[in-house]
Amino acid sequence: GPLRRAGRVAAATGAALFAENGFPRIDRGVGEPRLRRLAYFPQDAQRELAAFDTVVCLDAKPPVAMFGYDGGPSAILQLTDDDIWELDVDLEAALEFLCAEVGGTSVVPGTNCRGVFVTAERRPPLPPADARLNPGRLCEALVHLQPPGAIVVDESLTSGGAYFDLSAACPRFSHLTLTGGAIGIGPPMAVGAAVACPDRRVINFQADGSGLYSSQALWTQAKENLDVVTVVCKNNTYAILKVELAKQGIRQGKHTSGLTDLNQPPIDWVALGSAYGVPSVSVATVGDFCTEFRAALARSGPSLIEACL
Repeated sequence: GPLRRAGRVAAATGAALFAENGFPRIDRGVGEPRLRRLAYFPQDAQRELAAFDTVVCLDAKPPVAMFGYDGGPSAILQLTDDDIWELDVDLEAALEFLCAEVGGTSVVPGTNCRGVFVTAERRPPLPPADARLNPGRLCEALVHLQPPGAIVVDESLTSGGAYFDLSAACPRFSHLTLTGGAIGIGPPMAVGAAVACPDRRVINFQADGSGLYSSQALWTQAKENLDVVTVVCKNNTYAILKVELAKQGIRQGKHTSGLTDLNQPPIDWVALGSAYGVPSVSVATVGDFCTEFRAALARSGPSLIEACL
């Protein structure tokens, strides 16, 4: 497919292979190219791409900042139009031609691919069972237990920052993310993925704040008995909004905290999921998460795990 051809081009030329930060879908893992995910904040993304004098956008627009920042950049690429190539028409034919022109057809994954392709499964070890969950340990446990062929709907935001790199060498899976700043996309996207692919397990790796935008999707999962495991990253805050406020130089105070905290009163995701008809549990340690995640994967229908961070 196009992604593997792009990987062959990268291997043949030494080009870096990036994914958008908010990509619609990428099939990742063993047998697929290893991608770098473009940084979320525009200044960081500009620094990453400043090293290149030519950028080829494959079925993607040139990247721009998610939000407007006072004094910050909007366009990420600081190149002339002649140095930005957009391939978005008949992509497969274009990549087939490009691959042949640069010698990509002779690339053999694992032999002469410059490490571009993932050729062996590798997962992080599980943290100690009695360790308290935090964002890093939750990502490690999820990647360690993720089943082959899974569809991971990833709206984990600040809590899932380590997931992309940790999951690079998992068995092949489909990775779907938040696109265009559409907060709350996770639960309904998980419904769509489960309906479209009833033979595959869907994991919704979900931030708690954005999950509140569309929690009614849990009712649909229960009504249709969809095989979705929702892992809620419960940190009781809109952490991404706090980061954005800090980037704008706005100090945290009583009023900003009142707009971004979710602990007055706290959201009870076990009660919420149960009210929608989804079996729901709360966990706070690595061991308890692993036990409940394995149990959720072993049964049919939806499940919700509130991971207290």
